[in-house]
Amino acid sequence: MEDREFEGRTALVTGGSRGIGRAVCLRLAASGARVAVNYAADRRAAEETRDLIRGAGGAADIYLADVGDHDATGAMFDAVERDLGSVDLLVANAGIARSADALSMSVETWREIMRVNLDGTFHSVWRAKDGMVARGYGRIVCISSVLGLAPNPIAAERMIAYGTSKAAVIGFVRQCAAALGPAVRVNGVAPGYVATDMTADVSDEARTRLTAAAALKRFGRTEEIAELVHFLLSERSSFTTGQTHVADGGYKFLP
Repeated sequence: MEDREFEGRTALVTGGSRGIGRAVCLRLAASGARVAVNYAADRRAAEETRDLIRGAGGAADIYLADVGDHDATGAMFDAVERDLGSVDLLVANAGIARSADALSMSVETWREIMRVNLDGTFHSVWRAKDGMVARGYGRIVCISSVLGLAPNPIAAERMIAYGTSKAAVIGFVRQCAAALGPAVRVNGVAPGYVATDMTADVSDEARTRLTAAAALKRFGRTEEIAELVHFLLSERSSFTTGQTHVADGGYKFLP
């Protein structure tokens, strides 16, 4: 345990069972937060995340919900508030990545990606915001992607829906920061290529090309993204809101 800044606070991490979400859960628990681990399908992974936190002396529980479903998201928040207390820290991390050719992508694929990546972010933030404003305290981080800022030059034609959904999350962060301040700070994180289950099927050829294009010549680690999320939720970033911070190892250099 490194610090206890979030002692007495409740954090909800959507998509918290694996990958970046799990790393975020562990980092917030290390700072004293009670952590609600949301998952949509993989209960075993969610239980592993919870058990890792409890094994280190932290407090956590797991909550099943498809954040793309408005009612399910609301029911999840009700359960978290009953069990762990009002949500002070929200990390809207749940998302899906589907590769679909621009010439053959179906409307159904487009809608499913938007339902989870964009609507899921909206449902979570919208359920959290009123309580945060009323209590005069709230910290939100929404996970976007570097592909929401610039297309993937290797497979731009296959990531239109995903990239668009993540660009919309960036716009949503800006609008919410302006509307919910000063009580609530809202920021985003746009990871580049990080070693997770989502990138496990990247071919060796593509991996070589992607790492060669990055200044740091490697994929990121989930713990590195979690550290940035922690910073944006903490008082060390007390004058920062409405920003989306890129963590991609120097893959894209943006103004």
